[in-house]
Amino acid sequence: MLEQRYGAGHQEGLFAMFDNAGLPHADRLEKVPSSRRALVLAEIARDQGRHDELHPRLFEAYWVKGLDIGSDDVLLDLAAEVGMDRPETAERLSAWSADLLRAIEEETRAAVEMGVTGVPGWLVDKRLLVPGAQPHDVFERVLTRLGHEPEAG
Repeated sequence: MLEQRYGAGHQEGLFAMFDNAGLPHADRLEKVPSSRRALVLAEIARDQGRHDELHPRLFEAYWVKGLDIGSDDVLLDLAAEVGMDRPETAERLSAWSADLLRAIEEETRAAVEMGVTGVPGWLVDKRLLVPGAQPHDVFERVLTRLGHEPEAG
């Protein structure tokens, strides 16, 4: 699907960008999953104070492990990893409300208005958008420009 949508060699170019940035990635992405259920799960996690723990796991599941983040089984496994109750989460995920969908649509609209055109996109300090996979030094320069001191490594 990715090749049909973005052209031949898309994954190789994407993975080269990840390699240049020093980021891990799956060997191959077999499917472009619908991320809507993952977004719903993220909002459920936000309600439970678990969003900050879950969010990076969603990215890792797809980009690093090549998992289908449109699958309830995958999502429920990730939710359980951060301490969310599996049966309760399954129930909420299957009965997600119009309120959750509105929250997702508002977040998406705000991201698009800021200039986000794809994943990943990083909003740094709620002021500067950094698109795509970037090396660590790009983020260090961005943070320094925004007035933050780099952490001693």
